[in-house]
Amino acid sequence: MKFTRIIAIAIISATAIIALNQNLLSWGIFNLFTDVEYSEEGLQKAENFDPDRDILYLPKIEERDIFETMRDLSIIRKKEVRKYLYIYLTSGREYVKRGITRSYLHKDTIDRIFDENPDLPRELTLLPLLESGFNPFAVSRSRATGLWQFVGNTSSPLGLKVNSWVDERRSVEKSTRAAVRHLRTLHRIFKRWDLALAAYNGGSGHVGRAMEKSGARTIWELNRAKVLRNETDEYVSRFIALALIYNHQRLFGLNDEIEKEYGSDIETVRVPFSVHLKYISEMTEIPREDIRKMNPELQDDIIPPSTDGYPLKITARAADILHNDGIARIEPHRIPSFRNYRIKSGDTIASIAKLFKKKTN
Repeated sequence: MKFTRIIAIAIISATAIIALNQNLLSWGIFNLFTDVEYSEEGLQKAENFDPDRDILYLPKIEERDIFETMRDLSIIRKKEVRKYLYIYLTSGREYVKRGITRSYLHKDTIDRIFDENPDLPRELTLLPLLESGFNPFAVSRSRATGLWQFVGNTSSPLGLKVNSWVDERRSVEKSTRAAVRHLRTLHRIFKRWDLALAAYNGGSGHVGRAMEKSGARTIWELNRAKVLRNETDEYVSRFIALALIYNHQRLFGLNDEIEKEYGSDIETVRVPFSVHLKYISEMTEIPREDIRKMNPELQDDIIPPSTDGYPLKITARAADILHNDGIARIEPHRIPSFRNYRIKSGDTIASIAKLFKKKTN
């Protein structure tokens, strides 16, 4: 019995020591990033921070996966991560705040899709914070579009339609499903998430050639070898920094500066025919720009025709209005019909108009 009590006391003491160490860890790490204005001195302080000297306890990174090291904060041992933590909390602070605020409109949808794909690390749901600031309408200099920033030659093989009616790269649900497929493929190729993320930005060919040229087998080795393009070289460290900030908003001093907008009030209504948004707006009293915001894939103010009904995102109150015979009272949009005709020698505008029984002015 006495021996058992000694063991119990030892366990309690060890637990208390671990808790104390973690508190000291939090104090040492998070107080490193209290600046809200950028300075070279502050950046150097963050980069020169020595976890083994300046705080009592921080797990080693060793050969562990980046997501595991993000969860216990040991990834902050990386100088590159501390650099971007400091930058995003100072000169990039407004960008981060806007991105986090926008995320609450879309995060429910993204989380639901990742719930269906539990083999993927949950932290990947935060990749749009880096890619687009959670803005579905974002367009990069290379014409990458949407939350997940797909370019045309990537989106088409992933099944995302881009036509005169819709740009599905801007659809939160469809682009997220495409991102899940793409990320899983990249991980299958590289076997590591740090390399898969680098390839998401730079392309699998670029990362593969850089690995072959340098002999590097991790993103950190590639960073040291300086064989990646600058944007790809920084990409993983930037993502890690943003994900840490997102998951620890209170400890990084951002919690009180974020306006939380939740998207849980959004429902889907199947609209059976093409409709101009002005009619939906008039009936539901929701401004057209707000309907477009909820349906960012629409190319114009017109709901496209669909054989099984177009899935329009709308507020729950508006959905009730549309379900209660509201749609039946809306005037369908008249879609012009077209026929192809190859011009022949001797054709004139008058002869073509007569052929199709049309008048000319």
